[in-house]
Amino acid sequence: MKLTHLNINYLLWGKLMNSHSAEIIQITGEIDFKRLQEAIAIAVDKQPILKCCIKPRLFGYDWEPLAEGTPISVERCDYSALSELEIKDKIATHTWCRKADFTKERLVRFYLIYTGDDKYYLQSVSHHASADAQSGFILFKDIAKIYTGLTHSHAVDRSEYIVKRRDVGRVYLDKLPFTQRVKIFCRGIKAFLSKPGFQVTGLNLPDPKEEATRSIYSDALPDDMLGKLKKAAKHYNTSVHVLFVLAMMKYQHKFNHDCERLGFQLLDVLTMRQFSDEDVSMSYDAFSINHFKDFNTNKSEIEIIKDITDYITGLKDGKIFEDWYQQKLWVGAFLVLPPFLRAKYVSSVLDDKLRGNMLISNLGVFNFDSYEFGNSEVTDFFSFPNVGGPLRLGFFFCTFRGRLKLTLVYDSRCFTEPMKKVVVEPFTEILNEICSVVEQPKTSTSSSKKALLEEGV
Repeated sequence: MKLTHLNINYLLWGKLMNSHSAEIIQITGEIDFKRLQEAIAIAVDKQPILKCCIKPRLFGYDWEPLAEGTPISVERCDYSALSELEIKDKIATHTWCRKADFTKERLVRFYLIYTGDDKYYLQSVSHHASADAQSGFILFKDIAKIYTGLTHSHAVDRSEYIVKRRDVGRVYLDKLPFTQRVKIFCRGIKAFLSKPGFQVTGLNLPDPKEEATRSIYSDALPDDMLGKLKKAAKHYNTSVHVLFVLAMMKYQHKFNHDCERLGFQLLDVLTMRQFSDEDVSMSYDAFSINHFKDFNTNKSEIEIIKDITDYITGLKDGKIFEDWYQQKLWVGAFLVLPPFLRAKYVSSVLDDKLRGNMLISNLGVFNFDSYEFGNSEVTDFFSFPNVGGPLRLGFFFCTFRGRLKLTLVYDSRCFTEPMKKVVVEPFTEILNEICSVVEQPKTSTSSSKKALLEEGV
């Protein structure tokens, strides 16, 4: 079967960077490694895409079954002698130590990391050509359920998750009236041909075209932060995600206090699962679109919140397909170029987007059907997709067991002080400032913004 252009889009990104995503669960209790390997093998084999590699053709790429017996990489690591910071550095190294050879290996690999005191991290590293923001969580749910079944000698479901109509964008548009499809097509063409109205510059680097030196920091924000953000979002008739974006704008301005920056570029990923006409709740396949938006920050806070809310609400209502058409054109032009020009093309076309100052992504609420992992317990979760080129600083939010988690992915050359001091503490102060409005009179509402709010974080 052929790759959709959404799959190919991440191969295109991969010309400039190591396009991987990492999901990590913390497990408290003993883990039987052989049983874990068996559970991972069953869970991976339930996903047709993870039994394939990607073969380049003259004007495209195909999914092709892997050779029989192609191993699933599950590496065992003992980091019990390392500090928490050193363990996080190792996790980052696992993610970016090498690119996937997608022509002959599986597009996901695993690490079981022992940290002492009966605590483990299970990390998956996947290539974005096969996964969206939900894929790692879906796979972990299966692994946990299968491992638990094997532990208690219960029957295990080995059936595949099949998706017949994988081109979600085309399936969705085919349902729309012809005039609406023409409008979306024209706006997509316009977006492809146009350029941002202002230049957004990043944090200073010796050479921003070099591959960045990446590190990660992950921790839960204060226990009361999620509740306060929900109240503030209700006050503004928006979503917590919008407030994350507002806070990052404010942080960017504070961080770059030495010069005025009227522009802000939002980089994020929207999953396409909601637009599918099939049940894709347990499918690993990629249904996601990178989207980019330039905001004028020389406005009042209320106006900025409205701009962001209108934009994100529009995406969820179908305007994301303007980005879909734009990226379809990028991929189409990429495929007709000779191989020696492709990397240069990607660099020139996507440079303003991949080299953005900061990136934000809200991965959502992660709830396992059961928090058991055999006789052990899943006690933490965090994730960070590598979708921003040589990131200066990326903010990745998720909610696990009622806690708001923040993971930072950053270029260590940009920061000389600990991340908790230079980013987390001032960013938390900004979130608290935004939440301080809850005692003020309520603003007006709209039905679309209420719908956005109901989706939570």
